Amino acid sequence: MKINIHNVTNRQTLSFHLPMIVGDIDSSNDDGHINIWNVSDRQCTSIKWPVIEGTFKAFVKLVVGENIINIQYQTEILVFKLFREVPNIPFFVRPVYIICSEDDGSFQGPEEEDCSMQSAVERISLAAMLIQTFTAEKMKEHQFGMKTFQLELDHSFEPLCHIFRSNLSKEQAHLMSGNELWTHFARELMASSLSQKDRCKWFCFMSFTRYIPPVNETPKSHSEILRHTKGHTALGGGGLALFGTGNLHTWARDVSEIHARFTDSRKIDRRKFMDDSAYREFYWANFATGLGASLHELGHTFDLAHTPSGIMARGFDDIHKVFTVQRSKVSKGHSRQASRSSSQDRSSLTSSTSSVESFSGSSINDAIKKICSKKDICFGSPVHKVSKLDQPNSSGSKSYIAPPPVIVKVESSFQPKVPSTLTLSVKNYDGTERHQTLSQRGEFELVTDLLLGSDGKLLAKTHTKRERQSSCSSVSTSSTPPSPIATIPSTLPNSPEEPLNNPQFHIKDGGAHWYRSSAVLLNFHKWFNVPNPDDPKKQPVFEGPTIKCSSGIRLVEVRSEPQGVVFHHWEFLKENPPIQFTLKLSRLRHLPDGTEIVSVLAEDSYGNITKRRVRLEEFEK
Repeated sequence: MKINIHNVTNRQTLSFHLPMIVGDIDSSNDDGHINIWNVSDRQCTSIKWPVIEGTFKAFVKLVVGENIINIQYQTEILVFKLFREVPNIPFFVRPVYIICSEDDGSFQGPEEEDCSMQSAVERISLAAMLIQTFTAEKMKEHQFGMKTFQLELDHSFEPLCHIFRSNLSKEQAHLMSGNELWTHFARELMASSLSQKDRCKWFCFMSFTRYIPPVNETPKSHSEILRHTKGHTALGGGGLALFGTGNLHTWARDVSEIHARFTDSRKIDRRKFMDDSAYREFYWANFATGLGASLHELGHTFDLAHTPSGIMARGFDDIHKVFTVQRSKVSKGHSRQASRSSSQDRSSLTSSTSSVESFSGSSINDAIKKICSKKDICFGSPVHKVSKLDQPNSSGSKSYIAPPPVIVKVESSFQPKVPSTLTLSVKNYDGTERHQTLSQRGEFELVTDLLLGSDGKLLAKTHTKRERQSSCSSVSTSSTPPSPIATIPSTLPNSPEEPLNNPQFHIKDGGAHWYRSSAVLLNFHKWFNVPNPDDPKKQPVFEGPTIKCSSGIRLVEVRSEPQGVVFHHWEFLKENPPIQFTLKLSRLRHLPDGTEIVSVLAEDSYGNITKRRVRLEEFEK
C-alpha cells in the first residue's frame, strides 16, 4: 500500500526542528500504525504513530543539514529527505523556567508524574517546538510558506530552556497578583546576566504555581479555581510571555508522548489539581488549553492583538486538533470519499482553506461544508474576499473577513423571543465582572455597561443609545471583549463563568488558526525574517489621517478601544506597496457601536511597526 505525504515534499528545506508529517495510506480506510525514524539522527529511535481511517500525523526531529526520513506501514517503506537550516535571524524566542530562591524547582502534579525541574525543562522545550511547528503550518495556510519564529539554540543546535532562579521566595511570590509577577520578572530578567536580552522574547513558566482548594469542596467555576491558585497568571506583552505551571503535568515530555498526551481521556480531579481546560476537564484538554494559551501570550509579544477568531481569541483551546487526526463522525466510506477523493485534494489537505478566494451567500456555506469534511482541517481558517477600493493608494489591497459562525444546534421551529430588558453577565480571567443590560425603547435600545472589580466595587459605567438590532444578529455577531481595564501585558480572552448547559443554539469560535491580519503581521515581523540591509529602521508615521512610510506599507490594522480587538484591516502584498494610506471612515467595516477612539497599527515591508490611538473624528470623512 502506497504511503502519501501531503504537507512537505522530498528535499524540502525547513527552518524549524520538529516538522509534523501529515499523510495517508493509499486505498485504505483502516486503523493501524506507522513507524517513523530519522536515519541521519544518531540519537533518533523509531516512534510509532496511529493511523486513523487511513490518515496519520507524526512528528520527527531534524538535525541541521540533510535528514533521511523513513516511514514504514506494514511492509511498505517510504524514504524521503528533508533539510534543516538555521536562518540568520538575530531575533529569537527564549524559553525560561523560573524557580524561587531556595526552591528545588519542582512543579505541582500527581505522584506518578515526574515533576522535577529537569522534567519541566523538557516539557517546556517540546512545547516551544510544537508552537513553532504550529506557526509554520498555519502560516502556510495563508500562502506565506512555512515561516515561523526561531528558538534559542545550544551549541548542538537543540532548543535551549534556561533555568532562572529568582530572588523571590515562594511565600513572597504566592502573595503577588499576576500583574505584579509579570512586572517583577520583566525587571528581574532584564537585569539578569543572560545575554542578548534586547533580541529575545521571553517565553517563561513559573515553577511555583500551586492549586490549594478547600478541604471537602470541589471548585466548579473557572473563577473559583483561579481563586484557589497561587503563583499563576497568563500574561503577555512587550518582550515577556508569562504563564503558570498548574497543568504542566499533563504536557508531553518527549516526542513519543505527543499523541498519548493529546488523547489522554483521564479526568482532572479538581479536589487536587488545577483544571484549566475550558470546562472540558480531561487531561488532553488541559494540555491543549495550556499549550494554546502559552502561544496566545507569546503572540502578544509579537504585537498581535485579540482577534474575532483563532489563536488570539479562544481558538487556542482547539490546538490539539492540529496535531492529531480527528476521527470522522460519518460513515467510513463517505468520509474516505469526501476527504481524499483525488490526488488534487490530497495535495492541498493542509492548505485547502487558503485556496478559497471569494464567496458570497450559500457558496460560503458550501465551502465551509467542504472544509469541515476533511478530518485534519480545523474550522476557522480564514475565508477572504477581495475589496477593490476607490483610492489609488489602496489599489490591490485585500480586506479580509472572518467566516460566519457555525450554528451547531438549532431547535425546530425556533423563534427567538424579544425581551424588553436583557442582562448579560460575564466574569473575566482577571476576576472582574462585566454586566451589560439592554433595554428596548421603541426603535432604539439603551445599553448599560457595568464593570465590577474582583471585590465587587464599581470600576466603570457607560450608557449607549443605539438603533435596535434583531436578536438573532446581535447574538450571532457579539463577542465579549476582554476587561476594559486590561493594559499591556494582555491576558486571555474571557472564559465563561459556567459551562454551557445545552443552550438553544451554540456558536463555535473557530478553532486554532492565525486570524488573517495576525498572519500578515507575522509575515513581515522582524522575528520571522532575515534582516534586510535596506531597512531604514524607521517606523511609519502619522500625519493627520494619513500614514506615511517610504519603505512601503504592508498592513494597516484597526483595533477597538479599550478592548483591543481587531475588527478591520487592509493588507498590501504586491511588489510595490503604497507609501501612504489615508484613514477614511467610509473604508471602515464592522465598527463597534459607540466607538469614538480606535487603535491603529501600521507595519512596513521590514517589520517596522507603529501604533497610535486615533479619534474617529480625525479620520477623513
